[in-house]
Amino acid sequence: MNDDPAPSVLPGSLFRRLRIKSRQVMLLNALDEHRNLRRAAAAIHTTQPAATVLLQQLEDGLGVTLFTRHTRGMEPTVFGEVMIRYARGVLHDLEYAGDEMAALASGAAGLVRIGSVMGATPILLTQALARFKAGNPRVRISLQVDTSDLLMPALLRGDVDVVLGRLPDQFYDEDLAIEQLAGEPMSVVARPGHPLFALAEITLLDLVAQTWVLHPLGSPMRRRVEQALQHASLAQPPDIVETSSILATTSLLEASDMISVVPLDVGLHYAKYGLLAILPVQLPISMANLGIITRKKKDPSPALKLFLGALRDSIRDRKAEPPVVQATTQRTAAKTDGSARRRSL
Repeated sequence: MNDDPAPSVLPGSLFRRLRIKSRQVMLLNALDEHRNLRRAAAAIHTTQPAATVLLQQLEDGLGVTLFTRHTRGMEPTVFGEVMIRYARGVLHDLEYAGDEMAALASGAAGLVRIGSVMGATPILLTQALARFKAGNPRVRISLQVDTSDLLMPALLRGDVDVVLGRLPDQFYDEDLAIEQLAGEPMSVVARPGHPLFALAEITLLDLVAQTWVLHPLGSPMRRRVEQALQHASLAQPPDIVETSSILATTSLLEASDMISVVPLDVGLHYAKYGLLAILPVQLPISMANLGIITRKKKDPSPALKLFLGALRDSIRDRKAEPPVVQATTQRTAAKTDGSARRRSL
């Protein structure tokens, strides 16, 4: 049970009545890092007595204790944790403001920082960026391609402005705004000429016996592969190389008989250039729907609004593709080896 008193200032009027100084924000961040007042004071280039006064003024204004003092250091209370998150957000926003102003000073018309999962990159994101840059050539773009379990914390920290991805399992944050998109079909890929293509039909046991290149433990795609094998009452592949890098994945597959699981759009992209081939099997994997994810409490910049508009336009265009285009896409996946038969596992 929490014995800390409730704040003496109502939350709705807290920051209108409390004048928080920039050095207090810096001190909160330093205390979170060092958990020691002397080291935190040194980190923000002030004296320990001055840091004590800054913290005391903040606690008096809030009417709560932010840190409990111990012989070995300081620990934040539940109220301290809230203020630390606030301080982190302020500092990240200031860093972003500096980056955006630097971009403007160099002649750019703004900065948009995008996080995207691999599956959305070769088609959906590429089309959206091409559309956006055609009309906004002076906007600087920063793109981070990673797994959703890494992108979501980056969004909450303020390191990216928007994520094109999916919420990891059991992940929830009320500060997130999510626009749901369609799910991603998955594909099993290998190098062209892989021995598996010589089989009349491929079983799940044939796949398990191979060396797999998979995303690291904890990522949504890795969990879906594990769930598919569990559903078939099979053990995990005994031989796994873990990486979230598509460059490492394609390089390993080209140079060996390893196999991997990638979104269908990614598989089609590399199959088009003959770098990979899609195996004629379907794993029973259902990936969570993609989404456009932003922070509710963060006002989008003009440049971000324009990019989101281009992204939504690209999504609408793709939905409006005639059935013949969609059918062609599926046939392309099936052409990897004409002699093998597709089988649902």
